[in-house]
Amino acid sequence: MNSNGSAHLLTSILQSLQAPAGRNTNIRTIVNNSAVTLSRLTNPLNVSLLTTQILAAPALWNSPDLVSVCQAVFDIFRLSTGERVRESSRAISLTDWIEAVINGADSRVPRWKHALASGGILAAFDANDARLPFTTRSNLEAHLLEVVNLHFEFLTSGIETQSCVLAISNTYRILSEDAKYMINYPALTGAVLPAMFLSSEGYQTGDFLRQIDRGIPSAKRSSKHATPFSLKEFLARPFVRNMGGLAKLAATSMDSSADAETINGALSVLATFSRSLTSIWCETQLSTLPDNAIISQDPVQTNTAQLWQLLKASLFSTVVVLESVVRALLHSHHMTRNNEVHSFASQVICILRDLFFITHRTNPAAFGTYNFVFHACIDIVMSNPGQAESLAGQLAPIQTGTLPTHPANILRDLYFLNTLEHLVIACTPRFCTSIVSPSLSPYLANPSANTLLREPFESAHSLTLAMIGCPQLVETSFKILPEYIESVFMAYPQFLSTRQFRLAIASLVKYTSPPTALSGIKRDLPDVILEMLCARIDSADGRHPVTAWKPQQQQQDATPDGAAPAASGATQAEQEGFTERDACILALLDSLPFMEEAALMRWLEVSARYVGETTRGDSREILRGRVWDVISGELDVGRSQLAIPWWSEGGREMVLGIAM
Repeated sequence: MNSNGSAHLLTSILQSLQAPAGRNTNIRTIVNNSAVTLSRLTNPLNVSLLTTQILAAPALWNSPDLVSVCQAVFDIFRLSTGERVRESSRAISLTDWIEAVINGADSRVPRWKHALASGGILAAFDANDARLPFTTRSNLEAHLLEVVNLHFEFLTSGIETQSCVLAISNTYRILSEDAKYMINYPALTGAVLPAMFLSSEGYQTGDFLRQIDRGIPSAKRSSKHATPFSLKEFLARPFVRNMGGLAKLAATSMDSSADAETINGALSVLATFSRSLTSIWCETQLSTLPDNAIISQDPVQTNTAQLWQLLKASLFSTVVVLESVVRALLHSHHMTRNNEVHSFASQVICILRDLFFITHRTNPAAFGTYNFVFHACIDIVMSNPGQAESLAGQLAPIQTGTLPTHPANILRDLYFLNTLEHLVIACTPRFCTSIVSPSLSPYLANPSANTLLREPFESAHSLTLAMIGCPQLVETSFKILPEYIESVFMAYPQFLSTRQFRLAIASLVKYTSPPTALSGIKRDLPDVILEMLCARIDSADGRHPVTAWKPQQQQQDATPDGAAPAASGATQAEQEGFTERDACILALLDSLPFMEEAALMRWLEVSARYVGETTRGDSREILRGRVWDVISGELDVGRSQLAIPWWSEGGREMVLGIAM
């Protein structure tokens, strides 16, 4: 392009940049025209002039959405640099052109805007791109990091910090190792996390839920007065759109500055966000609406799928940061000596509790990062029994002894029951009597077909079994044992799955048989349980398979780890072939490995008789196979020395139903 053409192009773009911002201002057009013009200029003075004007243009910077403007300006320098590199046959060299751009970011322009120029240029190159000379790259990196470190150290909010966060998040992956070493990582962590979770440009401490709730159509609210909120536009904001990259940057920063003060600051931000998010969720109508509900006057701009996409993204971003926190806790000997690690791990568990209403809709079993964070923190807390019981108290339901009515509170109870199953071994009898048992009783005493109550009901059974197996809770367990045994038999098969029924019976026999502490209180407990089971076998239906309960089908996304949703229906389908009588006999067979040797022979005879009397073809083969599995592979040495001779001296014929 000749000099007259360049001058005309420059004059035109300068006029558009100086125009006042308004509704008719097309930011994308200004970005494209500015990038093209800047790349084609060959006079260094004009390059510097246009750079200065871009960084101070009223048409851009008078906009109320300054973070989007920062992204637009960053894109101008990235695009113009890329265009300049592709068209190398210019009167001005690439090095001189870059130097002219940097010279344009002078003292007339606020320092925080300088990062957009140097960061945009760097973003146009790969990490080892030879087209960018080493000296030029080093100068650009030094220029960027000088501005970024300065603002991160002295400012933690505002457009200045947000601009630097945007610049460093878009360029971090291409920085050299020497440049990365220059970053003030504690200050970076302290700036990135509030920008992600607390700022108006990020997740707004969950306030976007209130804005969505105001737009839900209702009879009481006129659509004319509903606050317009486009979730589609919210998802397109620079920070929200790049939340995955910001989370990785924050995690990397945590890995490089894993001291107690930085971890405490990070957990404080995440705890503030998670508490506020779940609190607002419970306050709004969103928490009680079905998935197919209309949540906006314009469903294209705000719909349920977009909402859950946003909530899941917030969960994934939080867990990515928490993973780096947990790694730091596991590697820090100093924090372990000061017992800070246990307090931090408890905070992580509470943050995950607040976000459980989102986690429950994903597939946590296949979410490897989530499982690592949760179980690692459980292990850390369990190394300090006092902290473990303190954590259990923090997670306990606000009101024990009654079934919650709000779906969010039911999920909160579910998280408590699931987590306490790991912590109960460290809890005292007093705590279990005052907190745990009252929390369990509403679910055990009121089995329900309600989908929301089904999972807490099953978790309550699992937690009760875990309590009964704790040696320090013998007296507490003995008090709840009769009621629990009765609830197991009452709940099956309508409310308790076949798998859980078999597990419950076998576990009860195991925990009440010698040499456990419970057997010392009442030695004949296993016989009582099994006699009740035999009475159930005699009256059970042996012809029709049990209809296995199936959870309501719910669409699940792939997890951030790339795993597909776990196939939960396989076990259910397999169990549908069992009749109620089959399940009870299988529970009896499952219990054999845990009986004391004196009782084993008697119950082997009883089991063999029931199996031999079975006439249903499919059931007979399943039960016979299970008998052989127990005798040949699940009994210990002492019990095997009794069972194997029994098998060869008439037991086999009893199982096969052959008259002796």
